Amino acid sequence: MLALKITDLKDFTNKLFIGEVFDHFWLNSAEISTYNRFTIDGKLQQNFFDNDEKEILAGTGRTYSLWKEVKPYCYSIIRGRRTPLYFKIVLQLSYKKTISLLKHSEPGLSADSISGLYLNLQYKNKTLLCTTGISFNTFMQTKHLEQLWNSTILDFFSQNHILFEEL
Repeated sequence: MLALKITDLKDFTNKLFIGEVFDHFWLNSAEISTYNRFTIDGKLQQNFFDNDEKEILAGTGRTYSLWKEVKPYCYSIIRGRRTPLYFKIVLQLSYKKTISLLKHSEPGLSADSISGLYLNLQYKNKTLLCTTGISFNTFMQTKHLEQLWNSTILDFFSQNHILFEEL
C-alpha cells in the first residue's frame, strides 16, 4: 500500500472534480458529507439498461460507472462557500487497463485473480490522503503487482503534476 498526502489541495480537487485527469477510472464508491451525507455506489444496475446498452457494457467488461459520469453530481454537492466536512472516493482501474497492466508485469496472472486495483481518496480535517490498494480473489505470495500498482500511481501523479508527499 502506498500512502500520499496531497500538498496542493486546490489544484488536486480542481483536477478531480472539474478537470479530466481521473475521468478514465471507474467509480467504485463515493461518500460526501456536507449538510447531509451523500453515498454513491458506483456499481452499474444492469436492469436499468436496454439490451443494446447491456451488450456494449459487456463488450467493455464495464461493471461500474466512469468517474466522468458521476463527477458532475459529486461536484454539485461540494461546490459552494464551505468546504465539505469529509469525502471518500474510491476509484478503480478499469478491467481493460488492469489486463494491460498484468500483461506488462505478471504474464502468468489472470485478471480474474484480481477484484480490483484501487485509488482511495479521503478528505478529512483539511487534509487529503490518497492510498492505493489491491483486492485479490486468490492468495498471492509475491508483492510484485502491489509494487507495480504503486509505481503506476506515482507515475500518473507525476505526469499530471499532482503534488504530494509520501507518508
